[in-house]
Amino acid sequence: MFHSCFFPRSCNVVLCAVLCWLPSAAAIGNDPLLERDVLPILTKNCMGCHGGIHAEGELDLRTLPAMLAGGESGPAIVPGKSDHSELWLKIESDEMPSGDNEKLSDEDKAVIKNWIDAGLPTVAQSQENSDPLLSPGKAHPPKEVAVAIDQHVDTFLKEADLTAAGRSDDAEFLRRVYLDLSGRIPTAEQARDFLNSEDTDKRVKLIDALLASDEFGEQFGRTWRDWICPPELPSDMNSGKQPHQQARELGKWLGEKFNANESWDKITRDILTVEGKIKEQPQVIFFPLVGEEGKSTPDGSAQAVASLFLGVQLQCARCHDDPYRTWSQQEHWQLAAFFGNSQADFDKVEVGKGPSKKPGEIIIPDSAFRNQGDQVRAAFLGSGAAPKTNDKDLRKPLVDWMTARDNPYFSRALANRAWFYLFSRGIVNPIDDFRELNPPSHPGLMDLLAGEFAASGYDVKHLLRCICNSEAYQRTSRPVAELDERENAALATAFGRMPLRVMSADMLFDSLKLAYADEKLDLRGGTAQHNTSGESAAVGDPYLEFQRRFGTNEEDATDFTHGIAQMLTMINHPRLLEGSNGLEEFRKANPAADQKQQIEWLYLSTLSRLPTAEELNDAAEYVEQADEPNKAFHDILWTLVNRSEFILVR
Repeated sequence: MFHSCFFPRSCNVVLCAVLCWLPSAAAIGNDPLLERDVLPILTKNCMGCHGGIHAEGELDLRTLPAMLAGGESGPAIVPGKSDHSELWLKIESDEMPSGDNEKLSDEDKAVIKNWIDAGLPTVAQSQENSDPLLSPGKAHPPKEVAVAIDQHVDTFLKEADLTAAGRSDDAEFLRRVYLDLSGRIPTAEQARDFLNSEDTDKRVKLIDALLASDEFGEQFGRTWRDWICPPELPSDMNSGKQPHQQARELGKWLGEKFNANESWDKITRDILTVEGKIKEQPQVIFFPLVGEEGKSTPDGSAQAVASLFLGVQLQCARCHDDPYRTWSQQEHWQLAAFFGNSQADFDKVEVGKGPSKKPGEIIIPDSAFRNQGDQVRAAFLGSGAAPKTNDKDLRKPLVDWMTARDNPYFSRALANRAWFYLFSRGIVNPIDDFRELNPPSHPGLMDLLAGEFAASGYDVKHLLRCICNSEAYQRTSRPVAELDERENAALATAFGRMPLRVMSADMLFDSLKLAYADEKLDLRGGTAQHNTSGESAAVGDPYLEFQRRFGTNEEDATDFTHGIAQMLTMINHPRLLEGSNGLEEFRKANPAADQKQQIEWLYLSTLSRLPTAEELNDAAEYVEQADEPNKAFHDILWTLVNRSEFILVR
C-alpha cells in the first residue's frame, strides 16, 4: 500500500485534473496557479537538478518559499516581474533545463512567465480562510453535518459550472450502502422489504441498522487490514511461511473494535504501543507487516505510521531529502527514532530491544544514501519538538502527540481516508500526501469532516453516518446523458456523481456466498475436475485463493483490474453453474411461488432489484423453452452473477 520513492507521473495528471475544477481557479481568474499549472512543469523538467536530492547552485524549486529564497545567484523569481526573475530568464533562453535535456515548449514557457507576472498565485492562498460551516469544537447531529457536506460540494460544483447528477433510486442506494457498510449485497428478503417500504426515513434507518450490525465491523476491519498489509506478505526467514492467518486475525480484532465503537485514538494507541505476545494481542502483527523480512524496522514503522495515521508520505526521505516534498531525511529519522527501542516479529513485540542504543536516539544506517552513521534524536513530525519524558518506550508520547485534538494530521488523515473509502478518491489525493502543495480539492469540507471527527471523540461510526446521510453520497452513479465521457469523469472527480467501483475481493466473495446460499463456497481451480483457468493447483484455502484471484487496486477502486483469469473462473467454474441452495430454500418456504416470483427472487438476491418487464419476459421465455426448467433457473443465476452490474458498486 505504500508508494515507491519516485513521484508517479499519474499523480501529476490526477492533481491537474482535480485542480482544473477548483473554485479557487474561478475566483483568481485565468491566471496560472502554482499547484495546478506550474509545479507539474517544474517537476517534469527541472527538479532532477533542483529538488531534494540535487540542488545545483543551491536552488530548490519544490516550494514557493524556496524559489523566493533562490540559490547562489539570488532569488529565482520576483513577484510580478518575469523580466527580473532569474528562473524565467534561464528558461526563456533555454539554459534551463541544462545540457541536452529537452527544453520547455512555448506553451509551458508561457505558463511560467504568466504565473510570475500575475504575482505567483497559488491555490493554497485562496483556501486559507475556508469556512467549515459548522461551529468547531463540538459534535453535531449527523443530518446537520450531512447538510453542511452538501453545501460544500454544491458550492464547488456551482463555481466550477457543473450540475450534480440526480439522486440514486432506492435499489441503487440499497445495494451501495449494503456493500459499503456490511461488505455484501442484501438478501432477497432484505431488498424486497426496503424497496416496498414507504417510510420516508428508510434510508436513515438503514444506515443506522448497518452501522449497528456486526458485519460493519467485519467489513471495516478487513478494509483496514488490507490498507496495512503490503501487496505480498513478508515471509518468516526460517520457515518461509507468510502470516496470512495472523493478518486475518488483525482484521478480526479491528472489526471487534469498530463494532464496540471504540474511538479511533484508542484503537491507534492499542496498535502502536502494543507489547507482548501475538496470541493475546493480534495487533502485534502490525509492526512486522510494515517492516522487512518478517521483522520490524524503525524506518518501516515510521513510514507506515506517517502514511496510515497521519496522511503523509515519508518513504522518499529515508535516504535523502524528498525531491518533491518538503520532508527532510532528518525528519524521517526523527520519527523513526520513536521506534528504535523496540523490536517485533510474527510472535511478539519487545520493548528495550532494537537498533537504538539509547531510547530516543537512532543512527542512520549504512543502507541510506546519505548521512550514514549520523545520530538523530526523536522529534515530533513537522515541529522538531522532542518528547519530554524519561520513558524507555517513546511510542507512548508519540501517540499522545498524534491523538491530541490540535494535531494537524491525525483527524484529517482518517476523515480523508473515510471519504476515499466511500467515493474512491480523497478530498486530498493521494490520500497519504497531505502537504501545502497538494491542497484539498474542497478545503472547507476537509476542515468540516476533520473537525467533526475530532469533536465526536474520534467516533468512526459517527463520521461514516454523517457522510452516508449526505446527498453527495446518495447521488446516482449513472452518467449524465447531456455530458460527454470527460465531463462525466470531471463530475465524479468533483463529487457531483458517484463513481462506478469494482467490488473488493471480500465483497465479491461474501456476495457470491450469499447469492448461492453457500457459506463454504469454494472457487479454487487447478484440480483435474475444477481447472477453470489453466493455472496450477491452488496452495491456499478457498478464501486466500479467492483473494489472490480477485484482488483489486486498493488505491483506485474505479480501476477494473479483472481479466481473463477472473472471467474464466466466473464463467466456467462448475460450482457457479450448479445453482443456488437459496432458491431451493425459497421454494420450500414458498411452495406456491410461480415462475415469475422465482425469477424476481433471483434478481433480488443478486442485483438487489426487480427485473424490468423485458428482462422478466426474456427469463420466462428461456425457462419455458428449456428441456430442464430447474437447470434454466440455475442458468439465469449464472447469467446474473456474470453481469457487470453484479461485480460493480454503483
